[in-house]
Amino acid sequence: MDLALTGEASTADRTYRRRVNFRRVAVLPYRAWIAKVPDPTLNRYLSNAWNWLAAVAAIAMIAVCWPVLAELTDIPAYLLPAFALLGCGGIAVVFFGEHAVRIGWAATVVTAGVASLIPNSADWPMPPPLFLALLAMTVAALCTQPLNRLPVVAIATAGAFVLGIGPDARIGWIFGLAVATISIAFVRYRASSRREIAEQTEATEVLRAREAVLAERSRIARDLHDIVAHRMSMIVVMSQTAPYRLAAADPAEEVGPGARTEFDGIADAARESLDEVRQLLGVLRPHGDEPAALRPVQGLGDLPELIDGVRTAGVDVHLDDTVDHGTVSPTVGTAAFRIVQESVTNATRHAPGASVAVSLRLDPDDHRRLALEIRNSPAAKALGGDSPHGGHGILGMTERALAVGGSLSAGPLPDGGFLVSAALPLALG
Repeated sequence: MDLALTGEASTADRTYRRRVNFRRVAVLPYRAWIAKVPDPTLNRYLSNAWNWLAAVAAIAMIAVCWPVLAELTDIPAYLLPAFALLGCGGIAVVFFGEHAVRIGWAATVVTAGVASLIPNSADWPMPPPLFLALLAMTVAALCTQPLNRLPVVAIATAGAFVLGIGPDARIGWIFGLAVATISIAFVRYRASSRREIAEQTEATEVLRAREAVLAERSRIARDLHDIVAHRMSMIVVMSQTAPYRLAAADPAEEVGPGARTEFDGIADAARESLDEVRQLLGVLRPHGDEPAALRPVQGLGDLPELIDGVRTAGVDVHLDDTVDHGTVSPTVGTAAFRIVQESVTNATRHAPGASVAVSLRLDPDDHRRLALEIRNSPAAKALGGDSPHGGHGILGMTERALAVGGSLSAGPLPDGGFLVSAALPLALG
């Protein structure tokens, strides 16, 4: 039984392969011949199977039109080929594009109109083969020409109907032409509208995806700046103040020249890393002020830990927090934490030895908003070697405030200090 089934399968497989090979033998020479055609327009025409079908139909119509014109009309014999070719030859290009159809339709309309003016023995002034060709080319023109040109197509064809159709049927054909024109125009307009809507939808989706990518890049840039730059700045401050803090400790510890050199090397390496982080932020941060979504990672409850870490570096920081953290949205809390983190980092880096006061309270004018202030006194001493290049700190803080529906301002104080003030809503929406 198995051998019988195997034999049947083998026979069917061989039959299928023979059919495929036959098709390849039949098709390959045809394709190879077309590829040798030097003219690109003719090559494109011959590459479409529908054009071959249209060409066969055109040849058939020309073969019919020529003797019919000789039989029914008084057209001179030497003009019969021209009338047949111009009147029916356009059928060969009905699938070859808008421009070719326009030329073929115009030639058919003119030829049919002129032939209608020549006396003949038919029932209508227009010979039947030219009438059929006119109908075919008119439908092709209505389906291919721009919508704003369809009235021209209908009017010109109606003029040919007036010349070539008898009075008893003329009104009916013109009415049918008008109905066909309106129907085809409506269908094409609807299809065009759907296509435009689909293209606009696709473009909108692409734009949204691009905006999402830019927003994610902006968020990554802010997080890198808030986290990495903060830690690197703390390393710089701690390494440069370590000799003074150790000397002031109880009991005092003397730091030798070698240890000072090591501390200075740590500070230099941290500053170089900070500069590299800033360069990376310049690549990640998109141009523009588009707000990006925030992910609640750290919030107001983490502020004491942040302040303690800064105090460990020898910075005098005071936190005044009178806000019920449960009333603050986690996203807003994250934004407030990052603003405080960045402000304290800037103060330790640009105002060494200054005291920093962080105030967190409800806005006295609007209890639905959070008032955040980070104020530092003038620098008590100068620490050499800090990077003079500007970062993205204030820009990043402003973006965070705007992203949650708040506002932020930052600027120097008259006494030489610096103030960062932010107003944030307690909840989003």
